[in-house]
Amino acid sequence: MLYGILEGACNALDIERQDVDGTLYYYSGNRHSPALVLFDDVPGGAGHVRNIAEEANLLAALERTLEIVSRCDCGGERADTSCYGCLRNYSNQYCHDVLKRGYVIEFLANLLQ
Repeated sequence: MLYGILEGACNALDIERQDVDGTLYYYSGNRHSPALVLFDDVPGGAGHVRNIAEEANLLAALERTLEIVSRCDCGGERADTSCYGCLRNYSNQYCHDVLKRGYVIEFLANLLQ
């Protein structure tokens, strides 16, 4: 979800992808329900995350995320992988093997109904 939202937000709001990033934060060490934390990755900040957090912009970002991962065909019908066209980029190469667009599609389709 994290990398999907970052891709969708940057695409929907015309933000350079290298200008925002994110991480997972585990409340009380609970690895089963992490929070997604977005941050400006520009010295001094650029206000991108504040812009993404506005309700209309967040909705546009989530819709664009769903569009991006849904139109990709990596992983076949099961969507059990990802590629550089949907979720992967150079900075998240450490976790490419666990990025699966099917999870993002399922979550966002339910959320946006």
